Amino acid sequence: MRSRLDRICVVTRTGSGADWLPPDYYAAERQGRAVRVPCADAGMGMSHSLRAGLMAACADSVPDAVVVLLADQPLVTAAMIDRLLASFREQPKLDYCAAGHEGMPKPPVLLSRTMFASVEKLAGDQGARVLLSEPHVFGMIQDEPEEHRFYDADTPEDLERIRFFYS
Repeated sequence: MRSRLDRICVVTRTGSGADWLPPDYYAAERQGRAVRVPCADAGMGMSHSLRAGLMAACADSVPDAVVVLLADQPLVTAAMIDRLLASFREQPKLDYCAAGHEGMPKPPVLLSRTMFASVEKLAGDQGARVLLSEPHVFGMIQDEPEEHRFYDADTPEDLERIRFFYS
């Protein structure tokens, strides 16, 4: 919520609670900067959530780019997101700009509008990463030296590992 993103679309499963959202989300929502996007097909794979978020981001006008983040990566910082935005402003011909570690792209990833049609074609549990390796796609990876920034909370053990860095 503290990044320089203009608008934030939080994709959730239809009917799911929002108790995990941070308090500053609700302030951003009241300001019209954030919106929750229910996705009835979220359980059918990541591609469905990506498309729902992209549709919401393009609802009023098509943005130059979107940034894809995963809710289970709480150690990603606003500074990481802002670096992606700055790189895209400096090099607007990029199709993507991804955070990464040791040359491997990882979320968050900025996708230029040149990638939107490809996102629409994703199926099942395909995420944006599959698009980054296509030969006609031009992008860059911003290396993040602190690998723990990419830790995700899929299991209780993962959550404990994250808590070590969070405090």
